Amino acid sequence: MRMIACLIMVTVLVASASACSPLKPPTADGQAGEGQQLNTDINLNPQSYRNMSVNKSTISDDQDKIREVVEAEGYNAGAVSITGNHAWVNVNFGNAKEDRNGLKNKLAMKIYKAVPRYKIHVRAK
Repeated sequence: MRMIACLIMVTVLVASASACSPLKPPTADGQAGEGQQLNTDINLNPQSYRNMSVNKSTISDDQDKIREVVEAEGYNAGAVSITGNHAWVNVNFGNAKEDRNGLKNKLAMKIYKAVPRYKIHVRAK
């Protein structure tokens, strides 16, 4: 019984020690170029994109852009909430005579063209 318990403890210690070792980045082996290392970084954030520009778009900038599009269409923009890849836009259509669903769909398409990173949800007040 003691022998089995010792064997299990040794197995657990070896497995945990090997799981904590750092991964080595892949190298090119001269295939892609002499001494060239491949980039292993992965960007999983949809709001952050990589470029050489110093000016980076933030969620606040995207909210301002959405408000600009709504006001350019002649409506009053309410609260704009961005969660993940969804943008929730509250719009006051006022006394618009047209169909509300048609207005919401048309406005959602225009907002999507301005900020294509998000799935747009327009709420009418």
